[in-house]
Amino acid sequence: MFRRVRVLILIIVGAAAFMLAIRLGGVSSSYASMSNSDLIQTTPGGPTYDVYLPLVMKDYRAPAPLWRFGAAKARRPILEYAQSDVSGLRLGWYVDWTATSDAPEPYGIEYVPMVRVKQWKKDQEENMTTYCVGCPYWDPPAYTFSPVQSQIEAMAAARPGMLWVIGNEIERIDWPGGRQDEITPELYAVAYHDIYNIIKTADPTAQVAIGGVIQATPLRLVYLTTVWDTYLSTYSTNMPVDVWNVHAFVLQEERGSWGADIPAGSSATSGEPYGILDNKDFSIAAGHVVAMRTWLKDRGQQDKPLIITEYGVNMPDWFEDPENPGTFPFVPQEVRDSFMYPSFDYFLNHTDANLGYPSDGNRLVQRWNWWSLDDDSGYYDGDDYLQYFNGNLLYSGLGDNPQGLSQLGNYWMQYVQSLAPGASPPYYLPAIGSGDPTLKLGAATAVQGQDEHPTSCENGMIIRLIFIDPSPPGSSIGMDPNPTPPPVARESTICLPPPSK
Repeated sequence: MFRRVRVLILIIVGAAAFMLAIRLGGVSSSYASMSNSDLIQTTPGGPTYDVYLPLVMKDYRAPAPLWRFGAAKARRPILEYAQSDVSGLRLGWYVDWTATSDAPEPYGIEYVPMVRVKQWKKDQEENMTTYCVGCPYWDPPAYTFSPVQSQIEAMAAARPGMLWVIGNEIERIDWPGGRQDEITPELYAVAYHDIYNIIKTADPTAQVAIGGVIQATPLRLVYLTTVWDTYLSTYSTNMPVDVWNVHAFVLQEERGSWGADIPAGSSATSGEPYGILDNKDFSIAAGHVVAMRTWLKDRGQQDKPLIITEYGVNMPDWFEDPENPGTFPFVPQEVRDSFMYPSFDYFLNHTDANLGYPSDGNRLVQRWNWWSLDDDSGYYDGDDYLQYFNGNLLYSGLGDNPQGLSQLGNYWMQYVQSLAPGASPPYYLPAIGSGDPTLKLGAATAVQGQDEHPTSCENGMIIRLIFIDPSPPGSSIGMDPNPTPPPVARESTICLPPPSK
């Protein structure tokens, strides 16, 4: 996404169910053959059994995902992280910069596939290549995309109604050691047309989003204008975009330098001269959002949703401000206070009837995807592990920190924990403790029978067992803040033996 530079010179509860172990003394018959309606009599001095009963915690539900909040997964499969860490972030969606047919959607999180594009170039040996710094484009212009057409068609047909993104940072030119989806705006218009029709033919219910440019600066809005105008002149119709998309970083635009460089196909040598400290200034990013919404309105696209598939703070936390030695402007608290929390407040609450999306209360942005969920990649400088980038909510365990929540991840969790779910598609989250209402207890001491409920157990303890029906697929349990209690299929009570002396 941008050149890695070493700054300064700068190369840039609860479980769903537990098992309660009970030591039982003297059951007169084998528990293996007993149903939950059997009457079990105890005999002093008889054999001892270890019995396990389900202990259902009070009304536990995983936190409901937030449709608007997302994060970009980089290093590990999402299911390799602890459920409490991922579900606690309340992510409503995620991208992984690919289109994977079997990508999981755990805890109600939506997967958004991305088709990658790339313009062919000519290397020093006159061969076609997709990666080459400063090499000319192949003539006549040509592009490639991934996955291949048959895979896109199969995935779209098998998973209807998905939101697809075509390209990632489509204007970012190759840099030494890195690449994105470099393609000129004229050729991207053609690629978008082709891939859009592949997806829509396989699944007419799919939604398609344009690839995000790094930031909606004047230089990059010129790139988007060329895409828009080329599509109209080539196909005699406006570009059919279901969902508009942009990234919201704050990076310098200078040819051959750190940051966002110059868009593909542009003859400019510089654009916005942002400094390193600007990278965490959300007020600048908010200005880019307004500029993008203004661009959309000028083209009759105000009534389309706008999402951000990638945004955040890039500069690593170990960067020391050269003008203020001993200060580290990108530590987690600074990122939280100068960028993360301001962005949440702005996206959730800022409205503009003149520019915003009317169907969403005139908010400017409908969904946003933080960069990143888990990109803690880096390198060792002596004994010090230095991350290339900032922003990871989780440590992958592949870097210098054990797998788990980062400090920024904890800040994220603190912000989202009390938010109402908001607009969220239904998903299946079965009620904890649900299951077959004829479930056998396995064994219990002094079960009184299905219709018998003891009122005393001498010196023991009465345990109330409640069996509830499972929630039907598509239920809203886990999203409704005041859900209707699930139906009780059956109740019973058992006696635990008195504690041993």
